[in-house]
Amino acid sequence: MTKNLIYTVAVNHETSQFKNTDYSQYCLLSWEKWCKKRNIDFLVIDTHEPNFKYPHWDKYTIFNHIDNEYEKIGLVDSDTMVHWDAPNPFDLYNDEWCWVKDLSNLRWTSKSIENYNRFYSEEKLDIYDYYNSGVCFFTKEHKVIFDNLIKLYKINKESLDDMATWGGGKDQTLLNYELKKQKTKVKELSSQWNMFAMHKKEMFNHNWQDGDDKMPFFIKYSWIWHFTGFPIEQRTDIMKQTWDLVGRNYE
Repeated sequence: MTKNLIYTVAVNHETSQFKNTDYSQYCLLSWEKWCKKRNIDFLVIDTHEPNFKYPHWDKYTIFNHIDNEYEKIGLVDSDTMVHWDAPNPFDLYNDEWCWVKDLSNLRWTSKSIENYNRFYSEEKLDIYDYYNSGVCFFTKEHKVIFDNLIKLYKINKESLDDMATWGGGKDQTLLNYELKKQKTKVKELSSQWNMFAMHKKEMFNHNWQDGDDKMPFFIKYSWIWHFTGFPIEQRTDIMKQTWDLVGRNYE
């Protein structure tokens, strides 16, 4: 039986203000236990490729680690956690690239698209057809996407490293552009599979009408929790509180 793979990048690096391991420990705990119960392999890339300035690019080296070993693969950021009862996402698709639409900050998205369009001048991205790269599911046939982005970085390293400080992200918009350029078949997943900007959606609240039920909405109504979009200095505390609340359910 062919196994599938979930992987994440968890690297402490001098370019990051906060240590990745402070919060990623809760990501790894949830994904390791969830994967083990479902006979899905889990891989953590914890070493940084020195040719990249930022660890964000290490995610694109996945096929250097696995070759053609897996038919289907899932990329999850190290600031995510998975619900203990989440169904198997690999049952949701065949040959598509799967991810969740990102409409959380249209001003940011518009700026990022404008910034990175210089590398894809023949492509047009719509701010209403833009996706978050924190959770992606794909197949080994999508290796060309990863190869092309690494090639793009190597050719434009100085420019891309500089643009990473402009406030439009580092690689997410480039991934959106590359999929567009390759005319990749995309399957849009519901926000259950990448619940980000949770504070804007009031997902940290709970049903006060239910009396003693204090379980936050994001835990009750989504499968993958993505702790981003709010001040990063709050991330470790919120992820720890989440694990302290539900960690026993993974045993």
